[in-house]
Amino acid sequence: MKKLFNKREFKIHLILGAAILIAFSAFMLFSITESQKIRRFNFAGDNISADVNGISITMGNRDDKIWEDDSIYPGMSTGAQYDFEIYNNTGLRLADWKVEVEFSDVYAIDSSWNGEFVVDNNSLAFTPDEFTEIFRNDDPATFGAVIYSDGLMQLKSATVTGKLVREPTKQPFFYILMLMVIIWLISFVAFLRSNADVEKINFLRRRDLLMVEQSIRTFTSFIDAKDPYTRGHSIRVAVYSREIGKRLGLDEDDQTTLYYEALLHDVGKIGIADNILTKPGKLTEEEFAIIKTHPEKGVEMLKNFTAIPYISAGAHWHHERYDGNGYPDGLKGKAIPTFARIICVADAYDAMSSRRSYRDPLSLEMIIDELKSNSGTQFDPEIVPVMVGMIEDGFTGNVRSEYGE
Repeated sequence: MKKLFNKREFKIHLILGAAILIAFSAFMLFSITESQKIRRFNFAGDNISADVNGISITMGNRDDKIWEDDSIYPGMSTGAQYDFEIYNNTGLRLADWKVEVEFSDVYAIDSSWNGEFVVDNNSLAFTPDEFTEIFRNDDPATFGAVIYSDGLMQLKSATVTGKLVREPTKQPFFYILMLMVIIWLISFVAFLRSNADVEKINFLRRRDLLMVEQSIRTFTSFIDAKDPYTRGHSIRVAVYSREIGKRLGLDEDDQTTLYYEALLHDVGKIGIADNILTKPGKLTEEEFAIIKTHPEKGVEMLKNFTAIPYISAGAHWHHERYDGNGYPDGLKGKAIPTFARIICVADAYDAMSSRRSYRDPLSLEMIIDELKSNSGTQFDPEIVPVMVGMIEDGFTGNVRSEYGE
């Protein structure tokens, strides 16, 4: 009886897999937070504003709240209210931050707000109480104090200490590692199959397909997560596409390939910035031009994914139109690959039946009308009746119930 494994190749696969998983784990560990960062600002004078590597601080006294006589605080001839703001333009979250301000002279603090000041000679150490994170420049942290001293104070320096928090799922390298894990899994599955005993082939084939599907679905869940309004979109489009292929008479192998192509049809959106992808309002011409690059980005990402032939076809051409006015290549009619024409219709249906930040889902009557009115222009006229039939017989409703938002 033939042995199940070639031991040498098996060890190579295990070493490669372990290396990829170690790299992935290391990335997750070291990208969640950067090591503690210190931003130090040096100034001379009473009003300051400066930026150091994306972290900005401004400070100034209130002209209407400065005193230089002892009528307010007997024996304390000088005082003022000082207001501070910290801005974050790093693209990351600033967390667990503190500020230390050094004056030429500090005697005491009368009051403070949004945190606690501690006086140590001529230094003030501030710890916030309500806001623990600063996300972006248009939402700065604001705090201040009323300070008095024996003489006129001048600011010497300010130090911001904190952690810049990275979100790994928003970094392109995260998706590259995820794709490497998936490719390794598929390669390892193929190795196991090639070394399996004859009586285990059917069992391994079922397991292989399940592993491939679960791997791809895990990957596509990260794609959908970039936009909360498209959660579940990829799996629904894949299920609709496979059913269309079944009703058109495709064999089981073609249905499976079509399903995988549809799962990965939006993989290129990983390369699109979140602020464009999730913009609630109308896109500018420049932003729409960026969105239109996602099919070609998808092709580039899948070019080495050879375990499933032509896996990138759906990602490449699902925005082509039957009348030739689509993108990226302006293909027309039957020149558009069959699977891409199917995914185009399934994708459009799911978009129309899903909630968006700017509208509610369209009614089934409106969706059917849109599909029919665009048959022969945007959509293949042979596929539209199949999609309409799936809507009318309740298939699409069942899919949305199972894989809904």
